[in-house]
Amino acid sequence: MKEKKIFKDFTELGGFLKKKRRETGERIHAISSKLLIKKDILKRMEEGLFTQDDYYKNSYLKGFLKTYMKEIQALNLCDIENLFSKDLVAIKKTNVSIDNNKEKKTKYGSLIILVSLSLVGLLYLFWNKTAYYNLYELEKFLN
Repeated sequence: MKEKKIFKDFTELGGFLKKKRRETGERIHAISSKLLIKKDILKRMEEGLFTQDDYYKNSYLKGFLKTYMKEIQALNLCDIENLFSKDLVAIKKTNVSIDNNKEKKTKYGSLIILVSLSLVGLLYLFWNKTAYYNLYELEKFLN
């Protein structure tokens, strides 16, 4: 199985897109009309004027790119989920874990909650007893 292509940046991706479009023989204007994507956006993709931040922050750009790649038969050649290798390397260099399987183990978490609920219950009972006693004294006074 052939390994799917991963790019360093948008400039490299743009060059690849332009090459694939020219291989199909279609003009950018025709593709723009067919896909209903502005010609300016397609040109900017091919020239590599977008940044990776633009790509990750704007879902419409991801959709346009995927649709465009599908049109020029380049989608099956690229890993659309991991287009840029730089980000994968950056994640590996950080201490951030992609899979967060660690469970926080607290020895006394349940016990603290149980004691807190018990104290709140006792406080309510004492307050309630005092309130009822005051009402009882008021009723005795009024009679």
